Amino acid sequence: MNTSGNPLVNGILSDARKKADEITSKARSDAASILADAETRARKGVEAEERSLDLRLEQIRLRKESARKSMDRISELRSLDSSYSEVMDEVSRRLGQLTVRPEFRSVLISWIVEAVIGLDRREAKVAFSEKTPVTSDMLREAEAEVRRRTGASVTLSEDPERLSDGGISVSSLDGKVSYNNQLPVRIRRFQRDIKRIIQEENARQNSR
Repeated sequence: MNTSGNPLVNGILSDARKKADEITSKARSDAASILADAETRARKGVEAEERSLDLRLEQIRLRKESARKSMDRISELRSLDSSYSEVMDEVSRRLGQLTVRPEFRSVLISWIVEAVIGLDRREAKVAFSEKTPVTSDMLREAEAEVRRRTGASVTLSEDPERLSDGGISVSSLDGKVSYNNQLPVRIRRFQRDIKRIIQEENARQNSR
């Protein structure tokens, strides 16, 4: 059937073609919009994943840095402990060597005087080690030195009990109070100062 001359049919076909063109155009527009939206979401997803990855990497870096600092601190503490032990051993060795020298007699007397003044008793007994013996003459000298320093008269006697370590210990006659000036105790009194000196020296060397 030939419809080319039928105005009604031609109008319908023309409207149909226009409608088809509109549908096609809209479909293309919708497809382009959907594609653009998908690309935007994909790009944002990639960016979010990259930020997440960067954050995880930064967290890993911070953990590694923290672990490294902890290891460095442990190593430093071990080094300080080793240095402290070496210094304390050297101090003990030198004091041990000093005890057999004649001049250690005056050191013992000064320790007795220090202990007597610290004890603050008019009568006291002095215990000592066989390694560092104390004589009656030394006790008299200590009494005289206490009197010179404080103006107080004290009476010192020998404690029959012997100490295991070098040095002396002064106690009240009833033994209830005492002042310990044995070698290990005197060394421990300087522990804080020795540790401080070692830490300061370590910090100074690390800052170079």
